[in-house]
Amino acid sequence: MADEKDKTQDSAPLEGKGEAQAKPARAPRKPAAKPAAAKAKAEAAKADEPDATAEVEPDAKADKAADTAPAKPVRRRAKPVTDTAAKAKPARKRAATAKAAAPAAATAKAEPAAPKTPRQKAAKPAPRPVVNHAPDERTATVFDAAGKQVEEIKLSQERFGLTADINLLHLAVRSEQAARRSGSANTKTRGEVSGSTAKLYRQKGTGRARAGSVKSPTRIGGGTAFGPKPRSYDLKLNRKAARKALAMALSDRAEGGSIYVARGLDLDEPSTAAIDKLLVALDLAAPVLFVTDDEPVVAKSARNLRYAETGEVRRLSVEQVLRNRSIVVTEKALSVLTGA
Repeated sequence: MADEKDKTQDSAPLEGKGEAQAKPARAPRKPAAKPAAAKAKAEAAKADEPDATAEVEPDAKADKAADTAPAKPVRRRAKPVTDTAAKAKPARKRAATAKAAAPAAATAKAEPAAPKTPRQKAAKPAPRPVVNHAPDERTATVFDAAGKQVEEIKLSQERFGLTADINLLHLAVRSEQAARRSGSANTKTRGEVSGSTAKLYRQKGTGRARAGSVKSPTRIGGGTAFGPKPRSYDLKLNRKAARKALAMALSDRAEGGSIYVARGLDLDEPSTAAIDKLLVALDLAAPVLFVTDDEPVVAKSARNLRYAETGEVRRLSVEQVLRNRSIVVTEKALSVLTGA
């Protein structure tokens, strides 16, 4: 019996050893340790980042980090608490200033605004009426030999009542100025210059440039190439246009009241002093144009004045009328001018 007990006692530990040897020698390590550490690090990093939506107290952040951190926490540089406070202060200041400005804006809105005066537009100038003929009230002052005003006469509308056309007046003046040019300028060509037609020297062997006639334009005493020749500078202007341009020039002077009629101006002999005294008494704007009709005594008396000139009524030009500011017409010349 003792032997059986001993066998059972000896077999028990052996069986336990056998079972222990049959089991796996070592259980596999759980991989939960590494994810836990990584999770702790991620949570710690999130705790460091400032939350834009809600402000978390720094003590709560510290407690949360202490619970999730491992036994040996990783060293990190904690942000000072003053950063969040510094960011929050300007916002509070802006809110306070906005609240303070709100009542002022409300009171400003409550006050009634001053009524706006309508902006007055600048009045546009009335369009100038186009009138082919001037009104009938264009007159000329009549004076006697002593310079006293006698009366005012009404001028002819056909001669003194036209509207000026600048283009026609310009063409008429150009035509009159061009007609006064003689156009006698003349130069001789190489065919008209006197001289020998022989060749100056042989063509080759002299070392000089080849030369022919001595009358060449490149030589002194030779002819002129493309020089002026006698010609006419006249510009074509129809007779009706010329008469109309003269009437326009006279109408322009009549519109300004610058036409005067001399009555009883009978001089036995030329006297420049008498005409000068007359014009000074009238106080006319210079220069003055004396228009006569075959009256040589009056013309000779006025032509020596520095501020006056004379003109025959039948040879009156547009340039003369426009060049002078005042026009003095004798009664004889006025009858020709009106009937022309």
